[in-house]
This record gives sequence, structure tokens and C-alpha cells, in this order.
Amino acid sequence: MKNTLHFPKGFTLVELLVVIILVSILAAIAVPLYLHYSETSKVREALGIIKAITTSQKVEKIRTMKYYTATGGTALIIFLKKGIDLSDSLYFTFETSGDASAFTVTATATPESGITGTITYDGTNKTWSSTGDITASMLPDAGEETKMAMFGCVIP
Repeated sequence: MKNTLHFPKGFTLVELLVVIILVSILAAIAVPLYLHYSETSKVREALGIIKAITTSQKVEKIRTMKYYTATGGTALIIFLKKGIDLSDSLYFTFETSGDASAFTVTATATPESGITGTITYDGTNKTWSSTGDITASMLPDAGEETKMAMFGCVIP
């Protein structure tokens, strides 16, 4: 008769429960952070495009003494003629309206973005506004443009 020690193979139920609880806690922290960063990055992409449209509006004002309008189904074509290619923009659609003295740019979230709402830039008052899931903390504040202007970083 052999007298050997038997060591259990595998994990106990308690060990498995501890691992599952730890993974659940980490997931509960990481998933909301990831979703927030994902939404913010989509909004930042839209802000960059809005600033490009703002620049093209200011160039148009210098050339023709008025701001242009690009809305609806022809907006992509008009933006392309102004040097702004929006064919790869999946998360927002863009429109701008202008006249001799003022313009606004609006970005509307698409279903592919996973968020709802709009971002509006008023070129006359240089103010940002938003609706839906897009919060004010995702938008540039009024002081940000002033700070950047001091270093020559703001689009005219």
C-alpha cells in the first residue's frame, strides 16, 4: 500500500468567486470611462471640422463680402468646393448658414455616433452651444479661444 498525498487540482469555488468579483469591479470602472472618452473624441472631431468651416466662412467673407450657406443635401458639395472634404465624417452632419453680417455652423450627431444632439457655433458672438448628450464640458470655453489667441493659435 502506497501512502501518497493528493493535492487538489483546479480552483475552489471561493477563488473563482473572488476573481469574478474583481473582474466585475474593474469592468464597472473601465466601461463608463471608455464610453465617455469615446463620446468626447467624436465631439472633438466635430469641433475641428466646425473650426475648418469657420475659417472657410471668414475667407468667403473677405472674398465676397458675405458668408455662405450650405444646408441639406447640397451641403457636402458646397463644403467640398470650399476645400472641406466631409466624405469620411461618420459621426456628425454639418450645415452652415450665413448672410452679409453673421453665420452659424451646426453639427448634428448621426445614429452611427451612438450619441444624440447638436453642436452650434455662432460666428458673430463666438459662442458655443449644445443639446442632447453633448455637454458643455465637451465644448471649448470662452476663455480657451482668448488663451489660444495670445499664442497665435486661434483660427482668425
